[in-house]
Amino acid sequence: MSKLIPKKRGDTLVKTIEKKYGVDLNYRSDAQLHTVLKKEGLPSLSKLLKMSQKKPK
Repeated sequence: MSKLIPKKRGDTLVKTIEKKYGVDLNYRSDAQLHTVLKKEGLPSLSKLLKMSQKKPK
């Protein structure tokens, strides 16, 4: 993923991110980005997306 990921608000829903970036984050669709980042211990959406690509399906 070499393109720049724009900053997203913490209250962005997981379903919005999954739809936009074509990933499955394995969280409820109504979960908020800041909650997922906190649970995963990640500082940013770009790190979360990189991590989601490495997870086996």
